Amino acid sequence: MARKLKRRTTPAAIDELDVLHPERSMIIAGRAVTVREYGFIEGLRLRPVYKAFADELYAVFVDHAPEFEAVLDIVARHVDAITELCAVAADVEPDWVRSLSSDDGELLLMLWWGANAGFFIHRLGTRLAVARATAQRSAGANSTPP
Repeated sequence: MARKLKRRTTPAAIDELDVLHPERSMIIAGRAVTVREYGFIEGLRLRPVYKAFADELYAVFVDHAPEFEAVLDIVARHVDAITELCAVAADVEPDWVRSLSSDDGELLLMLWWGANAGFFIHRLGTRLAVARATAQRSAGANSTPP
């Protein structure tokens, strides 16, 4: 008689799923929380909220990948936006995020960044590529007037 074998999930399959649909789940302050990456339309709607944060990240990433503490300083300067961004990604209330203890807040922040780093890094990469292409174009010889 044939036996049904259990399907094994390979590390590569797990990584691919994480890239396509990153989610981080954990119990925080007694509440089950799943933090997800922003979708396309949601990301567009959130752009006014995260723009200043992303602009400052871009300024630091232009030269090199910053240290963890430098990114944390940027997060601290944009704490109100980050609070809203974390709340949206976790489907929780901003007041709940504000009420978290230091340890729970840091945990939520790490879950949020783990799920949404790709979202922000993709935008930074696109912005860097456009800036470099523009610089290369403007560095070339000007065309002669007709």
